[in-house]
Amino acid sequence: MEEPKSKKNGAFTALAVTTTIGTELAITVLLGFYGGRALDNWLDTEPWFLVAGVLAGVALGILGIVKTMQQFFKD
Repeated sequence: MEEPKSKKNGAFTALAVTTTIGTELAITVLLGFYGGRALDNWLDTEPWFLVAGVLAGVALGILGIVKTMQQFFKD
């Protein structure tokens, strides 16, 4: 008998989801960091936009993780 497709590729699917989650969070936080730092340098408001950018990056990263997990558990 053949295993169901979801069990057969379970480890690779979990690895893909984990990699996606880490990448999403890292990219959004880094974009927030560098974007906030650039705004701070441009407007001379250090460190307020940097902090806001990092917090926005974390929030967007968490939203991306939630959407990824919903898609993963839907399948």
